[in-house]
Amino acid sequence: MSVEIVAEECPQLLVDSAAIISIEGRFVNREHSRVHVDIMWQHEPLSADTFDISLPHSAFRYVSAPQFRYVEIKPENIRRQMAMHHLKEFIGETPLKWDDFELLARGSFLCPDSLHRDSTILYTAISQTWFTLNVEKSQPDSIRMNGPAGEKRKIFIHSWKSYDGIFLPAILDIQGSNYSGSLWIRTAKRVPAKQNFTPEEKSAKEEKSFLWNWSNAESEVPLILQMH
Repeated sequence: MSVEIVAEECPQLLVDSAAIISIEGRFVNREHSRVHVDIMWQHEPLSADTFDISLPHSAFRYVSAPQFRYVEIKPENIRRQMAMHHLKEFIGETPLKWDDFELLARGSFLCPDSLHRDSTILYTAISQTWFTLNVEKSQPDSIRMNGPAGEKRKIFIHSWKSYDGIFLPAILDIQGSNYSGSLWIRTAKRVPAKQNFTPEEKSAKEEKSFLWNWSNAESEVPLILQMH
């Protein structure tokens, strides 16, 4: 008789306070075409995160909360519920996936166990694209992401910068097997935390979670990223 063991999840967030972050990116995608993307990320650690994504020929709003996630297709505002297996889909013509936003919003990583003690590897909890993220220090210069079928991605961080007291990677390059590009932060600022919670969000607010804060360079909590 087999016994299924459910690993405990330990959220590890890039940003631990409510904030609005404006991001711009340019890529050469899998079809060798150039694509530009604008992203407005409203982060709410205890409720739903919102990502407004503008592409040359399409636009989306991705909403992620602990109990639900969905995409609104603009301008028709068609809402599509997102199951976990949908997270591995590409966002428009970009090489980004919904999984990437889910990791930013929820920080869904597994707690270290007796088999995974390496302090430089973060194991993902629900990602369908990435199994592990390898990071060498709390303010890394590079990140290696590993997924199924040998899929790999390298992120090179040119600099870290304080935005309204939030320490973030200001400019980074992304290199995959068949795509490349850059992302950079245009603006970022703290905002008051959301107070009007939906029933789903109220439940999430009551949950206790251990948060590893990337914005705190003095944190002694090990940095580990990897997905199952």
